[in-house]
Amino acid sequence: MPHAPARLTLISAALLALAAPAPAQVNEPPRPEKVKIEIRYRIRADRDERVRQYTDLQKFLAKLGFDDARKNEPDYDLEVFEPTAERMTGTIAGAKALSVLDNPRVQNVLFEPADFVRPDADKPVAVKLGLRGGYLPGTQQQLHHQTVEHLAQLGFVESLGYDTRGYTLVRGALPSKSVDVLVKDLRYEPSGWFVPRTRVAQLPAPLSDRNPIRWAEVLPHTEFAAPLAPPAVLPAQLKYSADLRAALLAPAAKGTQFRVEVIFRDRVEDLQPLKIALRGRYAGASVDGAIGNIVHVRLPRAELVELLAQEPGVIGLRLPRQGTETVTTGTGGKGEAVADALKASRLDELHKRGYTGAGVKVVLIGSDFTGAEQLIGTELPRRTKVLDLTTELAPDLIPFKSDPTRVGTGVPAAKALAAAAPDAELVLVRIDPGCYFHLNTVLKLTRGELEYTEALQSRLAELSSRLSAFEDDRDRAIAAYKTAFADLTDNEVAVAQRKKAKADLDAVLTRERELTVLSGRLTGYQKDITRTLAGAQVIVNTLVWESGYPLDSVNEFARTIDARATGPAHRVVKGIPAKPAPHVWVQAASASGPAVWGGPFLDANRDGLMEFAPPKSKLPDHSWSAALNFLGTRAATGTVAPELAAGSKLRIVVQWREATNPNFPEADTPAQPLTLRLLRQIDPTGTKRSSDELAEEARSVSVPQVIYRTPTLLVFEQMLEFSVATPGRYALAVDSPGAPDALLPVLRREVEIYPRIAIDTVGAGVGDPKVVFRSFTSPTAGVGTPGDALGAITVGADVPGALVGGGTGLTLRGKPDILGPGTLNFGPQSASGSGVATGFVGGATALMVQLGAAGPNVFSSTGIDGAKKIQLPPAWLNVLPQGPRVRQ
Repeated sequence: MPHAPARLTLISAALLALAAPAPAQVNEPPRPEKVKIEIRYRIRADRDERVRQYTDLQKFLAKLGFDDARKNEPDYDLEVFEPTAERMTGTIAGAKALSVLDNPRVQNVLFEPADFVRPDADKPVAVKLGLRGGYLPGTQQQLHHQTVEHLAQLGFVESLGYDTRGYTLVRGALPSKSVDVLVKDLRYEPSGWFVPRTRVAQLPAPLSDRNPIRWAEVLPHTEFAAPLAPPAVLPAQLKYSADLRAALLAPAAKGTQFRVEVIFRDRVEDLQPLKIALRGRYAGASVDGAIGNIVHVRLPRAELVELLAQEPGVIGLRLPRQGTETVTTGTGGKGEAVADALKASRLDELHKRGYTGAGVKVVLIGSDFTGAEQLIGTELPRRTKVLDLTTELAPDLIPFKSDPTRVGTGVPAAKALAAAAPDAELVLVRIDPGCYFHLNTVLKLTRGELEYTEALQSRLAELSSRLSAFEDDRDRAIAAYKTAFADLTDNEVAVAQRKKAKADLDAVLTRERELTVLSGRLTGYQKDITRTLAGAQVIVNTLVWESGYPLDSVNEFARTIDARATGPAHRVVKGIPAKPAPHVWVQAASASGPAVWGGPFLDANRDGLMEFAPPKSKLPDHSWSAALNFLGTRAATGTVAPELAAGSKLRIVVQWREATNPNFPEADTPAQPLTLRLLRQIDPTGTKRSSDELAEEARSVSVPQVIYRTPTLLVFEQMLEFSVATPGRYALAVDSPGAPDALLPVLRREVEIYPRIAIDTVGAGVGDPKVVFRSFTSPTAGVGTPGDALGAITVGADVPGALVGGGTGLTLRGKPDILGPGTLNFGPQSASGSGVATGFVGGATALMVQLGAAGPNVFSSTGIDGAKKIQLPPAWLNVLPQGPRVRQ
């Protein structure tokens, strides 16, 4: 039926088999003062006994205030003697309607507001049904499911997300013509001419045992939200992520340059053949970087995406996945003064001993350092340089403009680092947050392993092509110039030819100057990045990727950090030069907090919906189901409002990992596919409609995208993008029907997955309100990547509710490794978040490197471990030798 919502039964995890039911937390409008009621009763007895029981029933109903509608009919008094009579109609107080069922002779009742007028026969009517109870929890759930399926034959469509109250309640919509059937025995409906369509003996138990419906209430509203009908995904777009499909539909995308990340089935070992192939097939396309099996490609036109998806080995395409900022700026007041932070951590004691970071080169990675140049020599060390790696991403080698939502976000982290290591050689490296591969680029440049980055190689190839085309044009222009000026007559044609030849030659000369400038930019940039970054001992990164790349330290770069941190195995081989010393990678932990949820996939009641909390968990005050995770809007102050504002744009991504099927190692289909569904409360207050009535506003479509595969595992992601049109209260549900039944029992797969769901508020600045989970949060969802790497010193902020752990699949990996100050004041400005803490700890790391501390975690020798706040132990300081010089 097009008028009613699609079926989605969301139940409370506290009502699982053998679990104690949780109290209902649903607000409902009061029943009308008077309702029309139809009572079906049964008295099977001889004449005298029937009269007695019928009289008792009348007295019982009279005490409840029942007013029989047929009391003035001529044959009303004869019903007491009629053995087949079993219906009464009339009115009763709304509060007493269900009390009628207290009489054992009453089979079931149907009631509705006294002034309610039912719509036309085929129009829907909202109904609420009370089922027969008293079964064991598992059997009660089975009865609920069977009843809903049986009612579907009458045109019934179940509501979304309502409180089933121990599977004794059904809500939904039914055609007006079928409402009266609810007061009959449902087992005999729908009926044919003489017998029901399905014989009672053929019905499954427990439905076949007794009539399941005890009471039915017609609700006084006939307005229904239109069922959600997501647009069908074209076969050519099955490889696209949701954000890419949306971006391609935007009118502004047509004919413009477009950046995509191409996901290949296997790891890309050599990019050169791919570069040659792309340049040959897509004029103007370039490969700017790669990490593992994900390649960053710039296309001259968005229309080429469809052709790119058909390339061999391509299993997915998406927009570049953005790294999350970990720094929030604001006005000063509540934070810790820098001097106090130095004293509390005892770094000031190191400064007094002459350890200030001198001789240590530190690289700080961020998405924007606007304004940092003006601070060099004052709040930043004199030996501070700023590099912009977005320069190499553009054909003209001009850095990208600053993102308005990220302007200057890296500067507070730089100030915190400089305060801890005032004499360190500091290199501020701006990267595009959509270029995860740039982290690996920085790492290789610091170790002298690169002369030309992948992007620079592409720019060099483009420059060579332009130079070749220029030389041809120049030769033609010079030849034309010589020919034109061979004729110096005043003939109009000759004059026009000389004028055109001169203009063409001037244009060529202009191009020559432009190419000379461009060549100079490329050479200068190449020298800057190779010379400036070479030899850095400490790399500090403030960006975190919550999705897009395999978490749980599975992705290529996290594994690279682990390998580089430990270094090669010790070998005694004569004549082989020593390997460079292992680097120290200092990484910010996730600052997303309650915007991330992670944990095991729980579906103890087998209804196909993931429960966000274990059985018997206490539900939040505003919730009635562990399968519904309500969202809220969190302000910079930390307060959470239950409503989402109109215009908010959400991107929700769920990632999970599955073992590959040994019977089908090349398969890309998940055994446990997940679908994200966003539901809106129609009336949260319960004033006019029950607060558990929900409307489905959005649903993820298409198949989950494979983002990483090995011979033993697959990593999947599913995405939902949604712009809030109607402000209100929203909840997320995760639906998983599971894989279809296998043809043979031996092929049946049972998997255990640990999803991690991240919410990104698209377009929000670092200090703007963000959408977060409000009902169920999981601080152990993991610190994001590459902070999940064992070889990284992952730094968290000393604030409540921060995310911890290596990831949902690394329950025993303790992360973060160390905590920094949650908020620092820099004069009138303050900055908070794990990014600022990372800058501070990054400066402390430089001091430890200056001291000669070894290993990937330089703090382990001091005794700081187990995610403790940075504070150098006095006993360790007491045995510390005097530094090379004391800072004056």
